[in-house]
Amino acid sequence: MLLVKLDEPSARGRYIIQHMLEGIGGIPVRFAEGEEFRSSNGPKLVYGALPEAGAYHIPASEGWAHTPLRAPIIDLQNGRPNMFPSDHGADPFAVAFYVLSLADEMQCADRDAHGRVPANSLYVVRNGLSDRPYVDEWALRMAQELEAQWPGLIEVRRQYTHTVTVDMDNILRYAGRPFVRALGASAKDLLRGAFGEVAERWSVRSGARLDPYLAVRNVLREQRQAVDRMVVFFLVHGGEQYDHAASLDHPDAIATIQGATLFAEVGIHPSYRSSDEAGLLRQETERLRSVVGSVALSRQHFLRWRLPDTMHQAMENGIAEEHSLGFSDRLGFRASTCTPFRWFDVERDQATGPLLVPFAAMDSALIDHERCMPRDVVERMSAMGELVRQVNGNFVSVWHDRSLSGHREFASWPAVFKEVVQRVRS
Repeated sequence: MLLVKLDEPSARGRYIIQHMLEGIGGIPVRFAEGEEFRSSNGPKLVYGALPEAGAYHIPASEGWAHTPLRAPIIDLQNGRPNMFPSDHGADPFAVAFYVLSLADEMQCADRDAHGRVPANSLYVVRNGLSDRPYVDEWALRMAQELEAQWPGLIEVRRQYTHTVTVDMDNILRYAGRPFVRALGASAKDLLRGAFGEVAERWSVRSGARLDPYLAVRNVLREQRQAVDRMVVFFLVHGGEQYDHAASLDHPDAIATIQGATLFAEVGIHPSYRSSDEAGLLRQETERLRSVVGSVALSRQHFLRWRLPDTMHQAMENGIAEEHSLGFSDRLGFRASTCTPFRWFDVERDQATGPLLVPFAAMDSALIDHERCMPRDVVERMSAMGELVRQVNGNFVSVWHDRSLSGHREFASWPAVFKEVVQRVRS
């Protein structure tokens, strides 16, 4: 047990110290002050302006306790960030709190075409903090220094894990769409000369052949034992510009969703407009619950979320884990961490809402945005997994039903998925 004294006690200080030392470092902490702290001869840490005899000292920086939070200054040393430098030394708690609270996301006014905060506008990207899980590195370094001074202090040593997550944007490729939409899609295919796709669509709709996206189930089942956790997020809203999910009235859609529960956890993939229109998350979550029962996991479609509203809505609708924290156009650590954490709402000054589970790599970021070839995807995703392995963290990869189906232009991608899973397995 590590006694911790805060010169300026606050919910923010207690939150970030418990997360970094206990949640990441595996050191149980208890907050103390006054005579109890001074008289203790055991392991202790003081977070404040001045050191105290017999205690490990972290100098507290100024300004991070105010709302709105001020962005900390990063001192680069040999190209690596030096954790919020102050006159008395570095303060990893302050910069970690700023990053994990997502204060920058809440305060940033920049938006892309889909209403999202652009990656290049984010503090973590501008300062190189998205390149590695720095929060985990800082926490583990502190834990190691503390254990060197007080051997046996670390009670829980965490282990590397790989979580595969899949966004089922379509569920089915051709089946489960209204007849009129199928006609319109066929007309577009004819205009571009895609006669084979027209024939395939109507062959599937007539029942003469299986929908090609049903192959996703087998791909995932085959690799289930090679991963520590698997989560499949289903979009259940269709018929709009950015929402293409098959109707839940179709028996193959129902079978796909219910079948996924045999090898994975099932979550909701809230529709494109759900982050803007109150009530949609509840409607869509209830629709999915009518098929599988309990639903407590979510990832926003297109990663469209608005803070703090999306987090508050998730909490109100029984979502225990939110998986939208990552980049849609690149690899990296959007909160500079690979450890799930409870989001701290700086407006309410409390840790609230669901657990945030950050992901580090998404297939479409490499396929659609960076135009990577299959071999490059394997190497780059595997490299991200190795960064997480170095801190014994949770590597979360994101895949999509279209790529795992192996259908047409995605013929090579199931093999890419399998190789990545085997290379990054725990």
